[in-house]
Amino acid sequence: MILVEGLDFAGKSTLIEGLRHHLSKTRVFQGNFCANNPAGRVARELDRWDEGFGGLEAGALFLSSMLWDARNFQAPAPGEVHIQESCWLRMLAFEQLYGSVPIARMMEEQGKRFPRFEKAFFLTASLEERERRFRCGSRNDVHDLMAFRQPEKFLALERRLRELVVEWEAGYVLETDGLSPDQVLRRVLNKFMAKSA
Repeated sequence: MILVEGLDFAGKSTLIEGLRHHLSKTRVFQGNFCANNPAGRVARELDRWDEGFGGLEAGALFLSSMLWDARNFQAPAPGEVHIQESCWLRMLAFEQLYGSVPIARMMEEQGKRFPRFEKAFFLTASLEERERRFRCGSRNDVHDLMAFRQPEKFLALERRLRELVVEWEAGYVLETDGLSPDQVLRRVLNKFMAKSA
């Protein structure tokens, strides 16, 4: 089980594509531990496109998606690598900083039921690098602009998420500024092999 975490334009998707080509048998999930999580699907759609989605409404729906994951998660088959692009820790970081304290506490309690990741990587980049990547990309949703519209809020969320990934999953932090996708992949694979040996 591998976690690749970080906020937008840190290089997660590119790294995961590289990992998929280097690891023989993989499955990739984004956000939720289960690909067909109905609560997670609704929460992500609302979170991505509805600027008014937030507060207790969002927190409760994301908590519901965690409960569904905890009940339905199936471990990877022998020889299969589960790659998780972001996880419930992102929801927890947001609830702790900007949401509901009771929901954050419930999320922490539910998080204890989840399997632990064998490897965890937290990718980060400067705001300048993220803006460069944004201008080269094609995505345009609500969160793509958070780093530029609300940089203080974005950076606070990134700091808290980074702390959670290190605390819960002993995550390795990788600054991706100035690194090519291949360099990022090589660093991660080196860390992966070092921990596996």
